[in-house]
Amino acid sequence: MEFARNAEELDALVDANPYQYPTEFIEKGSFAYHLIETNTFMALTALTEMPADLDEMAQWCLTEDQWVEQVTLAWLARMHESAI
Repeated sequence: MEFARNAEELDALVDANPYQYPTEFIEKGSFAYHLIETNTFMALTALTEMPADLDEMAQWCLTEDQWVEQVTLAWLARMHESAI
């Protein structure tokens, strides 16, 4: 199974595999997967507009850019699933 590392990769995987759930392309154990498992689409939408959470960055060993990328990835996966 191939996993998306960013929004562009997720879009490409979703386009290439229209019969799979987009969240299947998010690696289990990743911060993005954690976000999908613990947040609603609306909560993820709100997270995309917030500054990076310093506690989560420390807990998950992420830079600010990586935090933003993971939040965006989780949000986009949920958005794609809502279109199914």
